[in-house]
Amino acid sequence: MLLEVVNKLHEKIPALQPEVTGASVGLFLFSCRDENEKEKILGDVETELEKQTGQFATFVYACQPLPEKDEFAETEQRLTAECHWQQYQTLSFVLPESPAKNKWVECEMNGVRPADDTIDRSNGAVVVSGAVKERFDKGRELRDELYRKLLGETELPEMKNIQFTSDLESLASKTDGGATNEKIALIHLDGNKFGTIRAKKCYKIEDFKEFNNVVQKGIQESALKRLLTFALQPERVGFRTKNNEVRLETLMWGGDEIELIVPASQLWDTLKIFFEVASSSKPFKENPLTYSAGVVVCRHSVPILQIRRYAEQLCSIAKAASDGAPSNQFALLNMASFDAIYKNVGTFLNAYHHPATTKDFIVPFSSMSELRQNIRTIRKNFPKNKLYEIVAELKAEKDIEKIVDRALKMISNPLKESTQKAIHATTASNPNKWFLISDLWSLVDDTTHEPAI
Repeated sequence: MLLEVVNKLHEKIPALQPEVTGASVGLFLFSCRDENEKEKILGDVETELEKQTGQFATFVYACQPLPEKDEFAETEQRLTAECHWQQYQTLSFVLPESPAKNKWVECEMNGVRPADDTIDRSNGAVVVSGAVKERFDKGRELRDELYRKLLGETELPEMKNIQFTSDLESLASKTDGGATNEKIALIHLDGNKFGTIRAKKCYKIEDFKEFNNVVQKGIQESALKRLLTFALQPERVGFRTKNNEVRLETLMWGGDEIELIVPASQLWDTLKIFFEVASSSKPFKENPLTYSAGVVVCRHSVPILQIRRYAEQLCSIAKAASDGAPSNQFALLNMASFDAIYKNVGTFLNAYHHPATTKDFIVPFSSMSELRQNIRTIRKNFPKNKLYEIVAELKAEKDIEKIVDRALKMISNPLKESTQKAIHATTASNPNKWFLISDLWSLVDDTTHEPAI
C-alpha cells in the first residue's frame, strides 16, 4: 500500500514529476513561481499522503532547491537527513482518531491497537483495529496487482489468469489436497552495501535513476518474473495447489529488500533463480550488485512476526560473512520440528545446535549446485538414523568418526565411494556442517535436473 502511494502520488498531484520511486520513498521535481505556490504544492502532498495512509502509516517529506547537476548528491543527502530528523520527532504509527467502540479490547491480530472493527475468518469473526482491517481488505488485491503489473509485458497465455494462494494455510497445503503439513520457507532478501554504493557512485539525478532501474527492473522484477514462469511450468506441480493457485506470498517489496514465503520444497529453486538473476545483472559503475538472504523453514502456524525477525537476523549474519567481498549467499535455519521461539537466532542455535554457530549455516550461491548434489547423494545412500546419531554426538562435543565409518560400511560398494566423496566435500573442513546437512535433508529434491528457465 505504501508502494502504491508513492508510485501514484504524481497522478494525484500533476505538478510533481517523478524521478526515482521505490519502496515507500519517492524523489520528485516540481517548478513554482513563488513561495506561495511551493507551499500550496507541499500542502497538497501532505493532504494526499494523509488521505491515502492516515489509518496505518506516517509519512515525512522534505523540499530543497534543485542544484547544479554535479552537486545533486549533497542535496539528496540533505533531503534524507531532513526526513530522518522529522522521523525522530514523529510517532512511527498513527494514533486512533477517536476512542474505539470496545476501548478495553485490543486488536486480536497485532495486540497493540484498540479493536474497533471485525473481519471474518474460517473460525469466526475476529475483532481488529481499523489499520488491520484496511490491510486485510486491500492487501491481497494490491499484491495481485503488483504481480500482474510485473507480468504485464509477458506473452505467456498462462499468465493471464494466474491466481495465488490467499493465506499461509492454503500455501502450506499439499498439491494432492492431503493434510496441511508441508512446511513453509520465509525468505528475507537484502542488497549488500547498496546504500554505500549509491552514496559513492551517484552524483546526478541520472545516476540515481540508473541505480534504481538496475535494482528494481534489472534484478528484482526480472527475478520475480522468472520465478513465476518457473512456478507455472507444467512439471512444477509442487509450486501450485490442486486448484492451480501459485503458492507464493509477498510480505515486503521494498527498495532493495524483499520478503517471500514459498513451500519449503520450493525454497532451493527460489533462491537459485533469484541469485542467478542478481549474479548475471550488469554492475553499477563497476560495482557488482549482490544480495544476502535469511531463510527460516517452519510450520505455517508459528508466530509469523517472530519468524520474520529470525529471517532478518539471518540475513544480517549472511551479510557480515561477506563484508570483504560482497557476494550472493544465504543463511538458513530449519525449525520445522520446534515450537520454541527465542528472542534471537543466536539463542535458538545455542539451545539446539551447539557447538554449531550461525556461520555454519551460510551457503554461498557459488556452491549451491554442488552442495545440492552432494546432499542428494548423502540422503539417497546414507542411513538417516546415523545422521541423528552424528548430530547428537556433535552436540555432546564427542568424536563422530567411528559413527561415520560404521554408516559407510552399511552402504553397498557401488554407492560407497560417491557417498564418501559427497560427505568429504561438505564436512571435511568443518564437521559442524553435519548440522547444515541435517537442516537441508528434506529441502533438496530427488530430481537430477536444475531449474529450466
